[in-house]
Parts: sequence; C-alpha cells; structure tokens
Amino acid sequence: MSAALKEKLRIELHPESSARIWHRDGLLFEIISWVAARISATADEAMLDPHLKATNQGTDCLKVTINPTTRILTRVTVYEYKCTTNWRKLFAGDVKAAFREYVSGERDNQLAQATISLLSCLGLTSEEREAAYDQLIQQRPLAFQASLTVEPSGFTPAQRAALFAGYEEIIDDIDVRDGNTLPLDGIRAWFAAFSDRVWAKIEAFDVRR
Repeated sequence: MSAALKEKLRIELHPESSARIWHRDGLLFEIISWVAARISATADEAMLDPHLKATNQGTDCLKVTINPTTRILTRVTVYEYKCTTNWRKLFAGDVKAAFREYVSGERDNQLAQATISLLSCLGLTSEEREAAYDQLIQQRPLAFQASLTVEPSGFTPAQRAALFAGYEEIIDDIDVRDGNTLPLDGIRAWFAAFSDRVWAKIEAFDVRR
C-alpha cells in the first residue's frame, strides 16, 4: 500500500464534518452488505464491485444469475443499501422509488449495460450475451433486495414487517423481493467504533514509498 493511499484512507475513516461522517458510515455499510451478498453468491453469479465514492441512487449493486446448463440469464438482482437513523422513511421513499424505476423500464439502459458487463465476467459469448439482453428486456427477470440499518439491536419481527410495508407495491411476487436489517444499539456510535477497528487493520499494513 502506498503512503498516499494509506493517508487518504485514514482521512476517510476519521471525518470531521457531519456530512462526511454520514458518507463514511454509508460506505462501510455498503461494503458490509456487499460482502454478505458476495459470500452467498454461486459460481454462476456475478456482482458489481462496491462503490468507493458517494452512492449513486438506485445502483448500489447488481447481481446477475445464469443457468449453468443452458447459459441463459435467469435473474438480475438489484440491491439498495441504506445506513440510516430514519429507516422507514428511507425505505418508503428513496428505496421504493429506485426500485420502481427498474420495474418501469426507466433505468433499462443502465440495467442492460451493467448486466452485459457482468455476463462477460461469467464467460458468455457475444451470442449468449445478446440472447441475455433479449431475455432481460422482454421478460424482465428482476429481483430486489433492500438492506437497512435499524435500532435497537432487539428490532422485533413486527417492526421488520412494518418497515417493509408496501414492498408488494413494487413487485407482487414475494420470492423476488427481500428485505434485510442490521439491528444496532446506537448506529452512529457503532460505525465510529467499527471505523476505528478498520483503521487499526489498515495502519498495520506495510507502506511502499
């Protein structure tokens, strides 16, 4: 690791302004959520890398899934991650609005570009990618996953149901919509402590001049 990169990471992990603290917490939560999703991914799935800058609404992550035998696209999963102290408002507003843009076709250009790129990572030929594009646009095998921080750590099943109320307005099939929570006691304090742990690992890295 270069000294310049190490110093940049130190600054990013120890922000001084409130806006930068929220950005840091959002980035850390996005990486945590991405790692969790990546661990469960199979050899027939490919995911976008996590962002290393301010999140772009509605494009936190995408995952494509293919049938290993037929090499046909079977699913495109759209992820939204929100590190927030106002989880219900964020889900009912920003998250649902972003998902609606995918369902309506408003984000088809963006969706297709990311999907075709990920299919290349899975080794699909140009002909197979063309067939996958047709499958995507015509049959729209979309799935959605929303992940949000909540508090307290004892967030109940009833609270989770209330948080994701209205999800069916986006897509009726319960098998292709998922909602995850990271329950914490004191969200901002937890991420401040977590960032210190992350920095302790980075600080131990050797530096190349």
